Amino acid sequence: MLKFLDKHFEESILVLLLALMSLLIGVQVFMRYVLNDSLTWSEELARYCFIWATYIGVSYGVRENAHICVEAVTNRLPQLYQRYATILAHILFIVFAVLVMKEGYALSMKVFKFGQTSSSLSIPMGYIYLAPTVGFGLVILRLLQKIVQEVRIIRIERQS
Repeated sequence: MLKFLDKHFEESILVLLLALMSLLIGVQVFMRYVLNDSLTWSEELARYCFIWATYIGVSYGVRENAHICVEAVTNRLPQLYQRYATILAHILFIVFAVLVMKEGYALSMKVFKFGQTSSSLSIPMGYIYLAPTVGFGLVILRLLQKIVQEVRIIRIERQS
C-alpha cells in the first residue's frame, strides 16, 4: 500500500480533482445552454479544484522530473559533480518550498481567523489558501526522496 501511495499519490489526487473540475464545467455548460439555468456553485468549486490541482501538480512534476531546468553548465561537469549539483539544486528548492509553506500557512491561519467564507459554497476560505502549504509540503517530501536517491547512487558509483 505504501509503495502504491509513493508512486501514485499525487496522480490519484490530480485525476480526482481534474475529473471533478471537468464534470462540473460540463454540467454547468449543459445547464446554461440546454436548460437555460445555471448552478451558482459549480464554477466556484471548479476554480478551487483547479487551484488545488495546480499545487499538487507541482509535487507531481518534482516526482516525475518534469520541471524545466537549465543544464548547460552542469552537463559539462564530470558525472559525480553533476550529482552534487543536482543535490544542491534540490536543497535550494527545499529552501524555497519551506518559505512558500511558511507564508502559505501564515496566510491560511489569518484567513481562518477572519472567518472568511466562499460566496457560493460558504466553505472557509482558509481551506483554499492551504493549497500551497500542502502542495509544497509534498514537494519537500519528493525532493528529500530525490536527494536520498542521488546519495545512494553516489555511494554505489564510489564503490565501483
